[in-house]
Amino acid sequence: MLRDYLKIDAEDKLVEKGTLRTNNRGQEDVTEWTIVNHSGEEKGVVALFDKLSNRRSYRVSYRIMQTDLQGKVVVDHLTDVL
Repeated sequence: MLRDYLKIDAEDKLVEKGTLRTNNRGQEDVTEWTIVNHSGEEKGVVALFDKLSNRRSYRVSYRIMQTDLQGKVVVDHLTDVL
């Protein structure tokens, strides 16, 4: 599950912002979520890059990237499974 890779609280919600579909050899789908806390305030953004294969040395299926509101990267994780 995606939440297992993120640094968020149990009461935080992920609200989907949208999906960008590209038809190139690298990333095919990029899905973004906003992290919202229990009082409805935004805490950050999560992006899931599907079918990431832009480097020969990194043959993985997914890249998970979590940033805070200032744009600082909190999580940047490469994985084969979710």
